Amino acid sequence: MTWLLAFRFLRRRSSPLLAASSRAALVAVALGVAALVVVLALMSGYRAALTQGILAASGHVLVVPAPGESEDELARLFSSRQGVAAVGRTLFVPGLAATSPQAQGEVITLKAADQLPPFVPELSPSGAGPMPVAVGEGLSARLKVKVGDVVFLQLAQPSGRLAYVPARVAAVFSTGFSEFRDSWLFCRFQEMTKHGRGWGSALVEVYLKNPDDAERFAEAWGQELGPRALLRSWSEMNRELFAALRWQKITLALVLSLIVGVGAFEVASALVVLITEKRRELGILLAMGASPSLVRRTVVAAGGLLGVGGVVVGTVFGLGLVGVLAALGIPRFSSELASIYMVSRIPWQVRLGDVLWVVA
Repeated sequence: MTWLLAFRFLRRRSSPLLAASSRAALVAVALGVAALVVVLALMSGYRAALTQGILAASGHVLVVPAPGESEDELARLFSSRQGVAAVGRTLFVPGLAATSPQAQGEVITLKAADQLPPFVPELSPSGAGPMPVAVGEGLSARLKVKVGDVVFLQLAQPSGRLAYVPARVAAVFSTGFSEFRDSWLFCRFQEMTKHGRGWGSALVEVYLKNPDDAERFAEAWGQELGPRALLRSWSEMNRELFAALRWQKITLALVLSLIVGVGAFEVASALVVLITEKRRELGILLAMGASPSLVRRTVVAAGGLLGVGGVVVGTVFGLGLVGVLAALGIPRFSSELASIYMVSRIPWQVRLGDVLWVVA
């Protein structure tokens, strides 16, 4: 009875003031809900893009051997563990890359690894020639080199000395993670050791079947190995980045929730207009024996209908807008903006938990 009366009050012919205030309340709630759905889907997609980019080019657990420990022995030890997909040695070497020994170089990071990222094509052995490397398309454009060209690498060794290594561009790779695309080179670990010495102890990268287990495995293996090695998971090494993203998502959600608060005040204003205009109908209900609590519940139910309608319309509109933007590939950043946001494109990711939180 309560909901039927509330629905009839809102559906009956009303004054322009009541109609306008009801529409304003519904639109205000819908816009707030739609904004929340869109922003949460964008932030979830941004986090997923960063996670995918980080996991694509690095192991899930990084093992730093203690002085005197053999990285080969540690690699064999981890390769037999349950849940491990692959194990490989790796080196991260900073330096400069230039097209000639006299040219001004670009700051780069060279990663030599047994396990190359999936976006890097297969690199054939060099034989007696320059070391084959894969170059990101952004760095390739800045250096103005293509496949087959020779670049000169000035690499920093742990001892403080500089090593000059000629390298041949064996492949140009593309990836949505701007840092790898614009400033990283990749090569095989065997090629790195063949074309120079003095790089220090190699690290061991452990790739897991489930990357989410990295922190648990790193803690358990670290206790087992003790002082023999230092283990860090990918989530631990990027903890500050993901913590900042989480707080940014929470802050945006709270700020945009103010729009829903404005919608709540609009609903309250619509109820004031409703009570003012429906005094005669409400008086008739009381004269017919309706209790004051029934009248009160009817008015509250009318506000609930406006609020629920706004939530439904806003959720549908927000999901539809996310679908359209995803189909259009928006947002996509230029190379300058991609260097700031670290990705060239943010995918949209609608999470059921986020939608249910907004609706609640």
